[in-house]
Amino acid sequence: MRLVPPRVVPPARQPTGAAFIAAFVRNPLSVVPQAAYEEDFVPTRRPGGRFAWVTAPELIRAVLLDERDKFGKRSQIRLLAPLLGRGILTSEGAEWRWQRQASSPMFRPAELLRFVPDFVAAAERALARWRDAPAGAPQAVDRDMTRATFEVISATLLPSADGTVAPVLEHSLGVFQRSGGWNQLYASLNLPYWLPRPGMFSGARAILALRGAVAALVAARRALAAPPDDLMQRLIAARDPETGQGMNDAQLVDNLLTFYLAGHETTAKALTWTLYLLARSPEWSEALAAEAERVTGGAPVAAGHIERLTLTQQVLKESMRLYPPVPIVSRQALAEVRLGGNAIAPGTTVLMPIYAIHRHARRWEDPDAFEPERFAPAREGAISRYQYLPFGAGPRICIGREFSMIEATAMLATFARAARFAPPPGREPAPVARVTLVPRGGMPLRVQPRPPAAG
Repeated sequence: MRLVPPRVVPPARQPTGAAFIAAFVRNPLSVVPQAAYEEDFVPTRRPGGRFAWVTAPELIRAVLLDERDKFGKRSQIRLLAPLLGRGILTSEGAEWRWQRQASSPMFRPAELLRFVPDFVAAAERALARWRDAPAGAPQAVDRDMTRATFEVISATLLPSADGTVAPVLEHSLGVFQRSGGWNQLYASLNLPYWLPRPGMFSGARAILALRGAVAALVAARRALAAPPDDLMQRLIAARDPETGQGMNDAQLVDNLLTFYLAGHETTAKALTWTLYLLARSPEWSEALAAEAERVTGGAPVAAGHIERLTLTQQVLKESMRLYPPVPIVSRQALAEVRLGGNAIAPGTTVLMPIYAIHRHARRWEDPDAFEPERFAPAREGAISRYQYLPFGAGPRICIGREFSMIEATAMLATFARAARFAPPPGREPAPVARVTLVPRGGMPLRVQPRPPAAG
């Protein structure tokens, strides 16, 4: 059965003035015009200056790779720097390069596969909580995925034996997300950070608390005589290949929070939307359960199984096409540049609406339908790397993409084999762009444990 899940309905024309501000704060995706889903380049003006929606793979490649020196990340840095400082996501130039080079060895696939037992254990704990819940009661799957992926981060990156960091992280990120519409608007329009806006002071307090909690973890770790060999310790031990210099405490906090946000929040949202799609697609739910049972032989998912869970990865990839964890990215032109036949003046903001790029009428057959077959091994190679961008592209492609895919594959296979999911009647989630793509009002799903496999 063909499934067309809920989507943002684009306006025929981008709203202007007060209508633009109201729509943007409510959901930035609601101002992406219909033309961005159909054309390659859509110039526009809105409060704050010149803008252009860019969707063609060759133009995106120019922005992110070929002409990258002519573009900066002003809006994204403006949005995220209060939380992430000048870490690998929010720095540029030489400062970014050395942090990237120093961190890259942490994220080699062979190194990451040793964490598969941690991924599976977090999934099993979520399943246990669902089994203990009242039968038939909808479960807040978005909250549960946030908790499960936080448990993964706690085991691999931000360990805290006393449990004090988890509530601070959860509360602070929630505050940051709730005020996200206004923060995104101010960053997009390059308004002064001190200009009052809803959620400004609660957000500042949350950021201080969050950074303070992580700084305390760094201080405690530096004091250990025999620290464990985890990702946090590897980041502490990382050195600039040219100077041999390590990261100071502020840089460690910046990057630990960056990896937390990129490796926890984005994976949580990818799993949330994927479980929703499985709830709407019983045939794919059964196919994934059968694959997991066949590949593992009934044992827990292990490192050697990940590559063989091909259907599981197809479903994940198609889910991230329809509901990309990061729905919009942008760059600002630093100099005169041409994109195709279009002149881009300095100061122009180039918007790459990944949500629209992944549903573009020229590049995807039946773009709004859920069809994991698109990512079958025989077909995936025909998809341009600048057409499918769940982790970005170019030199600044997400450093944690392998971590996220291995984690999500192990957890999804564990879930699919052990449970069936169903949406509550009459409720469809609306995707909203915050820092990540969130379901408005959460993601309640009914969870029905499967009986143990025979034999």
